[in-house]
Amino acid sequence: MNEESHVNHGLAIMIKAPMTFLVLWIVLSAIYNVSFVHSTIIGVILILVSYVAGDMMILPKMGNMAATTGDLVIGFLVIWGGLLLFGYGNSFGEALLTGVIITMGEYFFHSWLLNTQYTNMHV
Repeated sequence: MNEESHVNHGLAIMIKAPMTFLVLWIVLSAIYNVSFVHSTIIGVILILVSYVAGDMMILPKMGNMAATTGDLVIGFLVIWGGLLLFGYGNSFGEALLTGVIITMGEYFFHSWLLNTQYTNMHV
């Protein structure tokens, strides 16, 4: 049996998505005036990329700290790249701040995943 055999991906995404969207909408849209639609599109891409790479690939093999660090890098790059693609030129700080806040939540999300979903893991 592989590491992901007991993971309820629907439940995991239902926890991860609101956390991610809430941060993006508050920080990017409410504080930095990024379009709600742009924040949402960036969020969808970020959730998909970080869930597959960080939560399904890195977390079960390398543990919470590696996955959290990976999520910081992924989050920053996806947010910054998305903002640049949508024409928000000087957005390094906004992307970094948003990525850091999301990463703080990811640490606890990973803990939950390890304790409830990856039950046979000893990372």
